[in-house]
Amino acid sequence: MKQVRLGVIGCGGMARAHMRYFNTIPGLVFAAAADNFSANLDLVTEEHGVEGFTDGMKLIKSGSVDAIMICTPHYFHPDLSIAGMKAGLHVLTEKPVAVTAHEAARVEKVHAKHPGLVYAAMFQIRAHPLWQRIRRTLHNGELGCIQRVNWIVTNWFRTMAYYNQAEWRATWKGEGGGVLLNQCPHNLDLLCWLLGSPSEVRAFLSLGKYHHIEVEDEVTAYMTWNGQKKGLIHPKGATGVFVTTTGESPGTDRLEIVGDRGKLVLEDGKLAITQTHESVMQYCVETDEAFGQPGRDEITIATGGDDPGHRVVTANFIEAIQKPVTPLICSGQDGLAELELGNAMLYSGLIHEPVKIPMRRAAFDKHLKNLIAKSKFKKGKIRKAKVDMDKSFH
Repeated sequence: MKQVRLGVIGCGGMARAHMRYFNTIPGLVFAAAADNFSANLDLVTEEHGVEGFTDGMKLIKSGSVDAIMICTPHYFHPDLSIAGMKAGLHVLTEKPVAVTAHEAARVEKVHAKHPGLVYAAMFQIRAHPLWQRIRRTLHNGELGCIQRVNWIVTNWFRTMAYYNQAEWRATWKGEGGGVLLNQCPHNLDLLCWLLGSPSEVRAFLSLGKYHHIEVEDEVTAYMTWNGQKKGLIHPKGATGVFVTTTGESPGTDRLEIVGDRGKLVLEDGKLAITQTHESVMQYCVETDEAFGQPGRDEITIATGGDDPGHRVVTANFIEAIQKPVTPLICSGQDGLAELELGNAMLYSGLIHEPVKIPMRRAAFDKHLKNLIAKSKFKKGKIRKAKVDMDKSFH
């Protein structure tokens, strides 16, 4: 089996969590690490005995590795991915693959010129047995054509202490967005993976509604999927609502997907699938009962089991390098789809208009750059004064 020399760029907490399982993956040789923060780099080189670089580009050009894992802040992901590919290296990048779909597409253009290289994204939740089961349920037609999806995912509560940990957090310049870009990439990826990208999004969002930040911390988005003569989505189309925030506690995480043959609900660790005995629409037009309901069966599925997490995605990446026929759990192209959905929601909320997907990627890039240029926002210190919310009701 061919050994793959892996270099990690960025040695923060997430990267060090990855490094703990490297020695359990056959064929993976942890060879080098890079970070411009010497304290992080020293921790890694001393613990793992790998070659250290103070700059990611130097690691890429060193000839010491066959592949790179990118664990830097979001804005650096595209340039490092491109540099790696141009140097003949396979690339596994942490999510998101970029800050904007326009930048992610730039990486895809370079990857198209290097088809022999593996380009993967770290969306490890796809590998969990629970989500694999949900996808099979949908794609095997167990719920028929999908008509509606609702996802309330408001269990992302964050305090001001969290946002004040670093100046770059929750700023247009440092992060490029808020809850959609930081907390929700996995949720948005799962939506695209399960149902395909929506056709259009209309989102309503609030900037700094619950925190002293300049980016979005509350979003409600309405999505539509075009109908198809054949396929997963109902021929007459499907609708969806996505609700998220970092300002709500206790939060909710409830996913509901409805099709012409039943419904799936995931909430509080329980997956409930209800299947009707026949097409609901067919029953609707054929029954003589004014208040009738089609027969149905309900099953509840245990959602326990080991979460394979990041290790499975990394092992899959290494195997795909060794055996090119190996399908990726999540490709870089898949990462673009998730990012575009989040960008479309953000852009729609900012311009107060519906946004079609694929979106006008360059226009969103320009809008974001204008926000960065015009920003005069400063976080300031954590304010400990009590907020009298009672006055809001008088």
